[in-house]
Amino acid sequence: MRISIMAAGVAVLALAGCSASEEAAESPAVEMTEHAQTPDAFVRSLYSVEAGGTKVPNEDLTVGAVETPGIWSARTDALIGETEALGEPGEYAYFEADPICDCQDDGGMVLKSVTVTPTGANRADATVVLEWAGAQPVERKTQTFRLVNEGGAWKIDDIVRDQTGAYPQAPLVEAMTRWIAETRAAKAQ
Repeated sequence: MRISIMAAGVAVLALAGCSASEEAAESPAVEMTEHAQTPDAFVRSLYSVEAGGTKVPNEDLTVGAVETPGIWSARTDALIGETEALGEPGEYAYFEADPICDCQDDGGMVLKSVTVTPTGANRADATVVLEWAGAQPVERKTQTFRLVNEGGAWKIDDIVRDQTGAYPQAPLVEAMTRWIAETRAAKAQ
């Protein structure tokens, strides 16, 4: 399964029939392309799917994949492609949840904050706080996007989950690399 659950891809496809003035007035995808030169704007664009909205749409497996070019670094995109190649037809390969919200059900999710910390000339960490107000008690998650600027555009190079919760997870790249090695070993037997 190609990671194709990003909101921006859906919005970009919706723009195909719009005029330039309609795009500017109605589409958060325009905001992404015009303002994604900053890490903050890029990360916020991952959650913007409608005017004023900050939730990631649920993935509908009955609908064809919507590719979202440009959100993953070359390294991470290659790992995602490798997980897909190792997956069984009709089943999830590596991803069983949306990596952008670290969830399977984003209903009621709100992006509460984005804090960007430069980590190098072409690198930055963007820590997001997500909240599901409909959950009782209110559920809150924190994760950090390790970003890299490739070809003048910010991309996700890794995702580090909050390690203080009940189920700490390895960073995305580390976990995918381990999964690939384990899956190759299992298939070689």
